[in-house]
Amino acid sequence: MTILCKHLVENIFKKHTKHCSMKYFIVLIAAACMSSCTTHTNNKLSYPVTKTGDSTDVLFGQTINDPYRWLEHLEVKEVADWYKTQANFTDSVLAKIPGQDKIKQELLAFDKVKSVKYSGIMKKGDRYFFEKRLPDEEKSKVYYRDGAGGQDVLVFDPLTYESGKVYDVSFDISANGNLLALNLSEQGKEISFMVFKDISTGKYMPEKLLYSVGGFVDGSNTAILYCKRKNDDVHDRSNALDTKYKLHVIGTSEDKDKEILSRDKYPALNILHEDYPYVATSQNSNYIFGGKGNVNSNNEMFVAPKGELENPVINWKPLCVYADEVKNFSVHGDDVYCLTSKGNNNNRLLKLTLPAGDVASAKEVFNGGDWKIESISDAKDYLIITLTKNGVQFKAKKLNFATGKIDDIPVPLNGTLWIASLSNQTDECVIWNGSWALPGNFYSYDLASDKFEKGPFYVQFTYPGIENLTVEEVEVPSNDSAMVPLSIVYDKTKFKKDGSNIGLLEGYGAYGYSLNPYFSPDQLVLLEKGVVLACAHVRGGGEKGEKWHLQGMKETKPNTWKDFNACAEYLTKNKYTSADKLGCTSASAGGILIGRAITERPDLYRVAIPKVGCLNATRSEFTPNGPVNTPEFGTRTNEKECKALMEMDALYHVKPGVKYPAQLITTGFNDPRVSSWEPAKFAAAMQSSSASDNPVLLYVNYKGGHFGGSTKSEQFDETAKEYAFLLWQCGDEGFQVR
Repeated sequence: MTILCKHLVENIFKKHTKHCSMKYFIVLIAAACMSSCTTHTNNKLSYPVTKTGDSTDVLFGQTINDPYRWLEHLEVKEVADWYKTQANFTDSVLAKIPGQDKIKQELLAFDKVKSVKYSGIMKKGDRYFFEKRLPDEEKSKVYYRDGAGGQDVLVFDPLTYESGKVYDVSFDISANGNLLALNLSEQGKEISFMVFKDISTGKYMPEKLLYSVGGFVDGSNTAILYCKRKNDDVHDRSNALDTKYKLHVIGTSEDKDKEILSRDKYPALNILHEDYPYVATSQNSNYIFGGKGNVNSNNEMFVAPKGELENPVINWKPLCVYADEVKNFSVHGDDVYCLTSKGNNNNRLLKLTLPAGDVASAKEVFNGGDWKIESISDAKDYLIITLTKNGVQFKAKKLNFATGKIDDIPVPLNGTLWIASLSNQTDECVIWNGSWALPGNFYSYDLASDKFEKGPFYVQFTYPGIENLTVEEVEVPSNDSAMVPLSIVYDKTKFKKDGSNIGLLEGYGAYGYSLNPYFSPDQLVLLEKGVVLACAHVRGGGEKGEKWHLQGMKETKPNTWKDFNACAEYLTKNKYTSADKLGCTSASAGGILIGRAITERPDLYRVAIPKVGCLNATRSEFTPNGPVNTPEFGTRTNEKECKALMEMDALYHVKPGVKYPAQLITTGFNDPRVSSWEPAKFAAAMQSSSASDNPVLLYVNYKGGHFGGSTKSEQFDETAKEYAFLLWQCGDEGFQVR
């Protein structure tokens, strides 16, 4: 996979396959004077006391009051005690909602329908490597299999590596398939340490690289490229600054590791403090590629001959700058294939040849017309080109490296298609396919022969009632008449188009990331209860090309929540649901979306569930992951961008006396991407200000980070709480507190 993993969210395919034809590893992890106390009591709840302070900011002539800034100091005991009090209060309220155990049982039952779940598939020689989880297991484990019909051999179990600890894991394999590089982190921190295991002996190598994430130089058995941080404290802002990309040789001391790319060593490259420098390599190329890791959808990159890795100082040369709008790239020999949005909203594919070639003189070899080129990735003899329309239609093509000929990839599949070779040394591919009403599965495809089959990772299974699911794809006019794609899913045997159905609307709208169709068995719990599920493909995402992204970032960010509210109005006006039965949800950068949707139009929603959300945008730069996000949202140091941040700051728009929806606001205390104080401050303001009787709860997960719990049980427990809260507040009889 060649696309630079800049975004703070994962797309479906990245969760399921880990082959990287270009090898790179990036981690985007991306005191007030207290003078008074407030408490808010309504007919249902009496919230814990929250102090207020008199902190203010004056930003370009505008004064912003920030009475809850003291909650940013997570290391202070009084602050820690406040979080625990809120967490206990929320737990006590949620515990009273009946039906949660039933939801958990339903989640477990759906989980057991599929006999095995695969992810992270790659291949070295004839040996497949992958992660696998059985229905009775809490975590996926790493296995290998010799040949398609071989026995699965356990290589690594994250639950038994160290007694009493649970690790999140990512891995890479040496070229000969004998050494395993493991990135291990705890409780959602995403700041890992690296260890190396000899597969043939089952023994670990003596070294451990702390605060590091990385993998093998492509084609190597011993050389490791990795990103090094200062510590594993997710609340330490300095920890995310001035990271270094280094080269380690397995079996040697870390103090001998070479610094490959960093701000300190290469000041002429203008790497910012907050950038995550990275290096990409390919066994099929004699060049190495360096770049600046951040959330900018465009790349600024450098190139050098691969032999420079042996030199004390690498002679990096420019390859592209941000203005070239290069989204991602792939290499074959001396040829570099670049995907750029410059001159084409739906992207175009360019080819340049090193060492003399550059992006300015590169030749266009393909564009998709009214189809967006979503991604490119390379196999041994072919470049795979994936195309989308509105983010919900898919097709794929292949470019023959030798002839330049481009042909269709003829597979009999509908829905989302993510295709990648299992190694850049083979044309054997794995295809992940799924849609809103089609459970995801893996297929096998050979680029050279066009042979398509179910393959060794296809699993036969059927969910009960799935044949009753109906999908509608519509476009909704927004406030400025822009047409917003909206996906609607419901069980036709439970659906009545009279506004009586509970609805749940999700969206995202950031980084040019598209919400492609996927199926989650967890959602069957809601669908079988008659809930209508909808996905708004709002601006800020990439569903309609780069312009769609640019129309929902910085100064144009209001389009994101206005699109979302237009979709909510469509659902209620057309009686899919009603305002007193409609919930909304999103996560991470989607917190801006949900926070501003409900503060601008609180009348449209009964429930809001912003998860680990960015809800205090004017202060986000003061979080560890904040500075690296300024290319997408803006910076306080620029007047126009600062005013844009103020407009997208949900906390700033909470007004006393307004009847706001019921809210379940979540945070992972170990979250390295959105610091816990952003959701916490928003919850405190809502508890103090809302004039409605609707509950406002802050759920604090002390064992989790940005993506919730690490184990299946923890994830199902969180899902059950969220679903129960939605059903309780929207009037489902089985979930009413008596």
